[in-house]
Amino acid sequence: MEIERKRRVLLVDDSPAFRGLMQWYLGTLPEIEVVAEATNGEQAIVEVARLRPDLVLMDIRMPTMDGLEATRRIRAGCQYTRILLLTNHATAIPAGIVDEVGADGLLDKAELADRLPAALARFSGSRVAATT
Repeated sequence: MEIERKRRVLLVDDSPAFRGLMQWYLGTLPEIEVVAEATNGEQAIVEVARLRPDLVLMDIRMPTMDGLEATRRIRAGCQYTRILLLTNHATAIPAGIVDEVGADGLLDKAELADRLPAALARFSGSRVAATT
């Protein structure tokens, strides 16, 4: 019997309420393990280097360092970790920014219930093209 390894996820968002909700939701998925949380981009960079998660769920707007800059820096040193950007303002994000920073996709937080399960399923293999 083959046992599939859980996908290790890092949650990055400055909202404790959002992180708590995501922690709860992801905890209901047997194939996902949340390995850490971070409240800004600088912490995300440290946690990615320390833990090498399979996937980072990264808020775009955060204090200290935003998710776009953190994604650029993570991607420069870590090609295999997938990064899914999250935002409350998807329509305000410039076209092409996902590819520019090296992220694997972008989801509006308002659509997470509908789109997150499919997005998580896509991240089980190699890096995928960005989706908006």
